[in-house]
Amino acid sequence: MMGTNVYSYQRDGVQYFIYNSEMDATITCKVSGTTSEPNIAFLKDGSPVSDVLPASLFNLEFAQDESGAYVLKLKINATCALGGYQNIVGNWSCLSSPKFSDQPAVSIDFVTLCTSRPEVSFDPPLRKGVARQGTTITLHCECNQLDQFRGDMQWAWFVDGASPAGNKFQYVNSPYGYPTDTMKIYDLEDIDTAKYGCNCIIGQQKTIQFTSETQRMTVMEPPGKPKDITLLDKTGNSLEISWQNSENMGVVINYEISYKSESESYYRQIRSVEEQRYTLTGLNALTQYSIKIVASNYAGEGDYSDVAVFNTSQPSESKPVIHPPKDIVYNQDTQTYLKDVGPGVDISLSCEVRSYPPPVIEWWLNNQRITTTDTQTNQNLPVNFEKSLHKKNEFLVESVLVIRKTRDINTGDYQCVASNTKGRDVLNYELRVTPTDTKEQTATDSSSSTSLHLLLSLLVTVLWSAAA
Repeated sequence: MMGTNVYSYQRDGVQYFIYNSEMDATITCKVSGTTSEPNIAFLKDGSPVSDVLPASLFNLEFAQDESGAYVLKLKINATCALGGYQNIVGNWSCLSSPKFSDQPAVSIDFVTLCTSRPEVSFDPPLRKGVARQGTTITLHCECNQLDQFRGDMQWAWFVDGASPAGNKFQYVNSPYGYPTDTMKIYDLEDIDTAKYGCNCIIGQQKTIQFTSETQRMTVMEPPGKPKDITLLDKTGNSLEISWQNSENMGVVINYEISYKSESESYYRQIRSVEEQRYTLTGLNALTQYSIKIVASNYAGEGDYSDVAVFNTSQPSESKPVIHPPKDIVYNQDTQTYLKDVGPGVDISLSCEVRSYPPPVIEWWLNNQRITTTDTQTNQNLPVNFEKSLHKKNEFLVESVLVIRKTRDINTGDYQCVASNTKGRDVLNYELRVTPTDTKEQTATDSSSSTSLHLLLSLLVTVLWSAAA
C-alpha cells in the first residue's frame, strides 16, 4: 500500500496519507505473491469508491508490474485546495481476494488527510508588515488540519533561513526539545527586520516536515516631532500653515493637525495630511487658534509638535444677505411672506442677516419706519411693537419684531431692510389680522343667504304647482 506524491505516517497502528493543497490524490494498492489475477477494490468510508465519488473525479488503472505483482492505482482528480477536501479525506480500505477462490478478502486500512503549508502570523497584527521598535511581538505557526498529530509534532523556526539565536527569542519547549508553535521576540530593533518562517515536523525522527511561506517583518520606530509651524497666509475664515520635520524624523506616512479656538475646550482633527502645508478653513474671523501637529507611520504616532498660536483676520466685506424664514407661506408673484392671525395674540417676525461689516437693520410698516418700541413719530402707526437684535457670530445677526396683542391696525405690509457700506437686502411680510367677529359674521351671512335661497326655491315650486 502506498501513496504517490504524498506524505505517509503511521501512528497507533493506523497508516495516514497526508496530501497538501498542491497535490492530486493518487493511491496505489499492490498485491504480490499470487500466481493468478486477484480482485482488487477501493472502499471509502465503507462503500465502493464508485458509490461515493462522481465518475468524473476519479480514475482506476489496473496493471501487472515487472515483478509480477498486480497493481490497482486510484487517482482522484481534485486537490485539497480546489474543493476536493470532502472527496479525499476519509477512512479508506484496499480489498484483495483471489478471483476463483472462496478465500476471504485481505483488507488494508488507511486514513487520508488534507493539509496546506503552515502559516505564520503575528500578534499584535502587523500593519503593512511593520512592527514598532522596542516592543514585543509574538509569532504563531499554524499547521493546518493536523491537530490529531499534535502530540507527535515539533516546530522549527527560521529567520532569513537560519535558526534564531539569542536571549531575545523565547520558546515553550516541547518534550522532544524542539520549539512549540509560538515564539516571542523581545525589545524589537532594526536587526530584527527579516523574513520569518517555520517548519511543522511530525514524528520524533522528523518523519514528515512541512515548511511555511516566509513573512517579512520590518522593525520601525514612529516618526520624530514636527517643528517650526509657520503662518503663510490668513483670511477671515482660514489659516494657511507649513511646518518642518526634525532632524531625526524617520519615515513619515502622513500628518494629523489638531486645532481649537480660544473659546473651545477640545481640539478638532484633520487626518491623513500628506504634505507639509495645509489650509485650515471654516474658521471664525478675528479669533485666536492653537495648532499642533503629529506625524505617523505604520509603527504608530510620534510626539506632538509644540503648540503654535495664530489669529485670523477680519472677514472680507460683503453686502447683507437675508435668510428666508421657515414654515411661512411665500407668494412667488409678490415675493412676500404671508401671515394670517387673529386679534389679541403675540406674534414675531424674524430677519436673519449675514454680512460684514455688521448691518443696520430697520423695520417698516406700510412705508413708515418703525422707530421705537413704545411710541411712534407717525401717529398712524401702532405702538404695540418690540424690537430685539441677536448676534449669532461675527457674520450673522437676527432682528426680531414682536407685535403684542395684535389689532386691526397691525394689518399691513412689513419690510425688514438690512444695509451696510456694500449694499442692502429687503425681506417682505404681509400680515393680516382678521377679527373673530368678522369671520363669524361672514359665516352667518353665508348661512342666511343659503336659507333665503331655499325659501325662494320652495315658493317658486309651490306657485308653479298651483298654476298647473
